[in-house]
Amino acid sequence: MIRINLLPVKRKKKPKPIPGFIIVTVIATVIVLIGVLFTYVNVKEELKSLQVRKASNEQKLQDMRKKLKALENYETLVKTVQRKKGVILQLRKNQGIPVRLMDEVSKELPNGIWLKELKVKGKAVNIEGYAFTNSDVVKYVNRLKKSPLFSSVYLAESKRKEISGGSSKKKIPVYNFKLKLGLNG
Repeated sequence: MIRINLLPVKRKKKPKPIPGFIIVTVIATVIVLIGVLFTYVNVKEELKSLQVRKASNEQKLQDMRKKLKALENYETLVKTVQRKKGVILQLRKNQGIPVRLMDEVSKELPNGIWLKELKVKGKAVNIEGYAFTNSDVVKYVNRLKKSPLFSSVYLAESKRKEISGGSSKKKIPVYNFKLKLGLNG
């Protein structure tokens, strides 16, 4: 017996091919996603690298600041030492002046004159003393004017005065004088 099936047979339809633009769009999206992922990973690693570099540079900056502070302290110390050295050199330079001054003042001192006081302020010298005669004072002033140590010699005052002399209680006439001298150099 033959059977005939009159019911329509459902045939499987062949699937329609996927349109090309969808395939291209999917492939392009995958490529773009891969590119974005690759870029994200690179940027993240670069960010980590920059953060490590920043931390390293900040550490170097701190070290440099410490060294700079030490250098500033050193420069201050050097300036202090140079200032002290200048003072010492000036003292050494001026060290011989009092000795030369005393030598010159005493070397030119004639008989009949004695000194009471000698004051030095910078380059100005004030001498106060006594003499038996006014001509001894003039002789002393003229000798001091010839000295190369003094730039100027000025007799400020010369007065006659009487002082008591030793055990005899006798008054002796003397001349009290004051000189103003200027030092050379």
